[in-house]
Amino acid sequence: MRILNLCWVFLLSVFFLFTFGCAHYPVNPPLSSHDPNAGYRYKVVRDAPAPDRPFVLLAFSGGGTRAAAFSFGLMEELRQVEYQTRDGSKRKLLDDVEIISSVSGGSFTSAYYALYPDEFYTTFPDKFLYRNIQGQLVARLFNPYNLIRLASPEFSRIDMAEELYRDEIFGDKTFGDLINNRDRGVPFLVLNATDIGINHRFEFTQDQFDLVCSDLSDVSVARAVAASSNFPVAFAPLTVNAYKDSCGALPDWINLALRSRMHDRRYADAVASASYRDPESKFVHLLDGGLSDNLGLRGPLLAITTTDSPWSILQYANLQQLDRLMVIAVNAKTSKKKDWNEKSKPPGIDAVLDVVMNGPMDDVSFDSVENVANHFNYMEQLARTVDACNHKLGQCPEARPIPQPIVTDFTFAELSFDRIDDPHLRRCLQELPTSFKLPRQTVDLLRVSAARLLMTSESFKTGMQGLDPEWTPREVQIDPQLVDAVCGAADNPEGR
Repeated sequence: MRILNLCWVFLLSVFFLFTFGCAHYPVNPPLSSHDPNAGYRYKVVRDAPAPDRPFVLLAFSGGGTRAAAFSFGLMEELRQVEYQTRDGSKRKLLDDVEIISSVSGGSFTSAYYALYPDEFYTTFPDKFLYRNIQGQLVARLFNPYNLIRLASPEFSRIDMAEELYRDEIFGDKTFGDLINNRDRGVPFLVLNATDIGINHRFEFTQDQFDLVCSDLSDVSVARAVAASSNFPVAFAPLTVNAYKDSCGALPDWINLALRSRMHDRRYADAVASASYRDPESKFVHLLDGGLSDNLGLRGPLLAITTTDSPWSILQYANLQQLDRLMVIAVNAKTSKKKDWNEKSKPPGIDAVLDVVMNGPMDDVSFDSVENVANHFNYMEQLARTVDACNHKLGQCPEARPIPQPIVTDFTFAELSFDRIDDPHLRRCLQELPTSFKLPRQTVDLLRVSAARLLMTSESFKTGMQGLDPEWTPREVQIDPQLVDAVCGAADNPEGR
């Protein structure tokens, strides 16, 4: 009888292998025709910015559920921020958010908000933040049906993860649905992954998909989030097909940069973009966006400083359509305390992998924050210099004033654990794991910590008072009992 049962198991396995072993990842469709005014692009889903209100851009970092909860806390607080406009009416700052650029864990928050803005605040916590998504991924991995499907070379763990995100979080929504959401005033969503073939940032926008001659409209948002959060080793690279028909011409800036042969960042970006039109380039393999930009700030920095970006913010500033630019970055980076230098025994493989993966990502994140802050400081300094020169020239009746080239006010606020005043809470959050499973109280602590960081940010306060001189931040207190429940009692509670 036992031998008979084994035979049945063998026969069923063979049957399923031949029936389902040809499982294939969802194929992104080719472009039927190239239309620069169609598809999921900033200029399609958003109206041109108005100079009488701020242009707000949010950037959400990677970091699993930790980053998703931290980003959600910011969104909760933004919903409460109001200011008085020039005509005396009240307006919510959340309504001024034009773009959300996100990576990895932060992409779950941004994508869900873009798809379901009306129910976001009530359903997202239970849909994702409070759930053991990690456990569900493991359960699906060891499902016999999925084990057989994974035998196919055309179906991998990341495709299985996409199915979970689709079934349990995002539904069958596509980027075409995001286009249809434009009447609801949702921000333009930029989900970032990394093309490991050229080690370059890859964003899920139609402008990016134009380079691979593909139509993004029918691609599921769940698939884009899976690519953005596709952590190496845990998952296999996610595959996107690259086509060669129905392609439009490459953007002008690419050809100009290639001809210049300056071998600078612009030239490197142009080489990367042009490589998709190589006849032998048939597929794009994507991993976690954090490998190239763990803060989601690289795309915004390009948009702020150049007109090369397909959603260039500088272009609107040059047209004097931008009176105030506010960038708020949610940085859920951790910095675990290490005691390796106290022992002769070298760190284990897990510790080494952590350094190999997170070390370069942290350096890139630091550079991104510094570059944005330095650019804003430079623009403000230039504006002050011109004003000072004009003040001097005003003493000469015949002198003509210098035109002011900077017409935009800049605000950059970074919310990070490093900026938390309470050392006990700061160290506690800095040592949280990167996973898709966190206790409910830890999620709640992250949410309120983001709110407090925004309300205590001096740069954010300055920016808001530039909009409305009477604006004052609300008082956000973090419950000490919640801190103790998550972090344990502090050695020096008076120091909080």
